[in-house]
Amino acid sequence: MDCVVRLELPESVAIMDAALGNGRKEGEGLTRVDVQHAAAGLASAAKRRRILEVLELADAASESAGESRSRALIHVLGLPAPVLQRSFYDHEGFIARTDFFWPDYGVIGEFDGDAKYLDDDLLDGRSTRETVLAEKKREDRLRALGYKVVRWDWKAVTDPELLRRKLERAGITTQESPPLGLIPVVLPGEWTT
Repeated sequence: MDCVVRLELPESVAIMDAALGNGRKEGEGLTRVDVQHAAAGLASAAKRRRILEVLELADAASESAGESRSRALIHVLGLPAPVLQRSFYDHEGFIARTDFFWPDYGVIGEFDGDAKYLDDDLLDGRSTRETVLAEKKREDRLRALGYKVVRWDWKAVTDPELLRRKLERAGITTQESPPLGLIPVVLPGEWTT
């Protein structure tokens, strides 16, 4: 909770995604209700609002800090929220489960950290060359379905304007009413009918 209220939004969302996520190596993830109860116990109304703002953006489907940071920046930039971890198929069968998908725009987004191509554990017995070739073939199959594919890396998630340019070139445009400031939230006990 202390980190979530003190860090910038992309880092806070990454922490919350990891806390809620099923991919934890040890222990179980928290539930949204757990976080809401913990937030309700904070003395500061500003900290409670911040926790609930981050919780609103959090998504346990996020599979890496880079994906989480990307999604938070997409929100801050006023771009439409993507669908996470969408599976795609063609006549040959399963193609991929993508990081981000904007169905209204026909755009698939992929965050790629260097480890995907360099970390032996992530290479799963393949060489970097084999991994890059498999990614190219996967992307070709997605494009053959009519989708645009845009990729970005850590540089883009530390430079919001770079991420904006990449997504805008792919056709993702700012929403008519981009989010400003805090996400409207209702604190527990303030529900109205």
